[in-house]
Amino acid sequence: MHGPIRKELLDAATRVIDSGNYILGPEVHSFEQDFARFCQVDHAIGVGNGLDALHLALRTLDIGPGDEVIVPSNTYIATLLAVSYTGATPVLVEPGTRQPI
Repeated sequence: MHGPIRKELLDAATRVIDSGNYILGPEVHSFEQDFARFCQVDHAIGVGNGLDALHLALRTLDIGPGDEVIVPSNTYIATLLAVSYTGATPVLVEPGTRQPI
């Protein structure tokens, strides 16, 4: 699957390893710009993982104490943690129903 872009992937990995910039740095900045352009938006911000992405999205929406956030019951723990980190209450719901569990 990666055969057609193997050299490009290895070159990119080598640049990151040689630079020592594993967090932030020019490669991430370049990715953010390219991804924003791809999504046709002004900005994109790379984060470390899905938990960080969900937490920032919830904070952007001003979700916090006193709020309830519906999440699927078959979700990964990071979904619940992202909600609880804002101070809101996660409400587990079985997918395909409207019933809290």
